[in-house]
Amino acid sequence: MNNAFLEKVERSRVSTTNEIAAEKKKLAEQYFTPARVSAVMADMFRARPGETVSVLDPCCGVGNLSAAVLNRAEREQERVLLTLIEKDGFLAGLAKDNFFDVVDANVINSDFFDCFPKLSSYDRIILNPPYSKILAGTDTAKFCTSYLGYKEANVYSAFVACCLKLLSNDGELVAIIPRSFCNGPLFKRFRNNILEDFYLGEMYLFESRKIFWDSNVLQEVLILKISRSSSEFVRISHEKTDGEVFSKEICRDKVYFKGDLQKFIHIPLAAGDDELLNKISKFGNTLLTLGLRASTGKVVDFRCGDWLLERKNKKSSFLLYQDSVGVDASITFGHTVAGKPRYIKVCKESMSVLVPKQNYVLVRRISFKESSTRIVAAPLLEESYGGEYLGVENHLNYIWGETVKFSGNACLALFAYLSTKTIDSYIRRFSGHTQINATDLNSIPIPELAELECFGERNSNMSMSELVDYAEQVFFCCA
Repeated sequence: MNNAFLEKVERSRVSTTNEIAAEKKKLAEQYFTPARVSAVMADMFRARPGETVSVLDPCCGVGNLSAAVLNRAEREQERVLLTLIEKDGFLAGLAKDNFFDVVDANVINSDFFDCFPKLSSYDRIILNPPYSKILAGTDTAKFCTSYLGYKEANVYSAFVACCLKLLSNDGELVAIIPRSFCNGPLFKRFRNNILEDFYLGEMYLFESRKIFWDSNVLQEVLILKISRSSSEFVRISHEKTDGEVFSKEICRDKVYFKGDLQKFIHIPLAAGDDELLNKISKFGNTLLTLGLRASTGKVVDFRCGDWLLERKNKKSSFLLYQDSVGVDASITFGHTVAGKPRYIKVCKESMSVLVPKQNYVLVRRISFKESSTRIVAAPLLEESYGGEYLGVENHLNYIWGETVKFSGNACLALFAYLSTKTIDSYIRRFSGHTQINATDLNSIPIPELAELECFGERNSNMSMSELVDYAEQVFFCCA
């Protein structure tokens, strides 16, 4: 493939990008891939010298990704059968012009989701899909429910999920998508789809966003390679600002933990990340697999105003806000701050937002400035407060025994474990956001319940700070 062809496609990409700058909403936030990024993506496919390879480019724009694939194929002496799909008529017209002289290229002006049922399988799929939310009730939303069996959150994840269904037995998919899919509840089904039925082969990240200077890309993106071929390792590549690329092979069990039902994806890039994941990944459980669960407080004060009380009475229980949990692991009951009532009425109507009296680990959802750690937690032992019920406000998480008895010893140990410097480092590096949500807590690798029981029983006479320091030594210093 000569340079003139590549330059022609790149010129049309740049000029078109400028022309449609004010039309991004119409194009569902579709950003075109620069030539150098397209080349990186094309080079991620396994070489197949002498073979005929079918390729799908399902949201081709002007065809820059397909041009990179053709260029790579010429070097590897492959024959490529290209299928390019583009919804926008103007862009499809440019793609047809660009690939007019390419015999084995078929440009289809259609919505990918409309022609999806008619498509066959492909050996390679390459895409830079549009980024926009899928609104309930739209044709795309109905399509995802029908063909994927679940609701997808964004057009880009819907594109990738559908394309995975079109992979041949030894097929490979390479896509550029926002890094935000790696964690959080919004893309849980998408991650499950990738990690349970396919294999994550490679992730390629850019330190600088200047490579997308002409596309106004605001999100941090990465290139993802997925296939049906089994692999024990994931290749992580990081392109520095000066263009130098650092790559390493990481055991897949450290990129996504077996016991994590949320399937969070960890990308170790910074110094010390490998060591940190080594320490954390040795624990094969999560709260959920142990029979525990982190939940968000059920009391939303502006919705429960009729039940909130400033003074305690015979038919009330304590109401805890996140400022009830001190940075020193203390818990303050009944202390009114900023005019917020600290008691809640116990009645038939309020039972749905109350929790029964038992042992809990309380965790703030938002860390205050005076906190030195991201997780601010405290153990709440059932013998330390009165009443049969407790109110927990929506800005406070609570960890409880869902299917097992959560003893006082285990409660103390779990608080100490979550408050260690190692867990703080893990949350800061891999959570992806500043809040601590129940989903994050439910995904943290946790020691066996018996280990927690033993630690709590042996060290229950320690102060909270001593307990945390000793937990760091016991659980992580021998890693």
